[in-house]
Amino acid sequence: MKKTLIIILAAMVAFSASAATVADAASEPSVLTDKKPSKKKKGEVKEVVFAVHLHCENCVKKVQENIAFEKGVKDLKVSLEDQTVAVKYDAAKTSEATLKAAIEELGYPVSGTVAPGHEHNHDHGHHHNH
Repeated sequence: MKKTLIIILAAMVAFSASAATVADAASEPSVLTDKKPSKKKKGEVKEVVFAVHLHCENCVKKVQENIAFEKGVKDLKVSLEDQTVAVKYDAAKTSEATLKAAIEELGYPVSGTVAPGHEHNHDHGHHHNH
């Protein structure tokens, strides 16, 4: 009789010990992953709006498909109407000059940059009313 009791107790202790280690292992990585990205984001994501001469929708697609895969690019808005390429990027991974060169490599000369938020020419809407 005594032997079976000892075996059950030993099994219970082993089970609770392994359950505790699994719980610790599960909670630790999430703590680490939560902390790192939030530190990186602060002050390092920059936005630049390039004035680029785009001819058609195909040009827009070509820029989107190629620049989206550039290292450090977080967000990309290409506007055929405004002739702009707005890029949000991780300043730790790439720079304005690198992105400009990447666009020019596709065959689209970059004539300069526009201040973010001013890429929409507000006169567009008014012409349609008259």
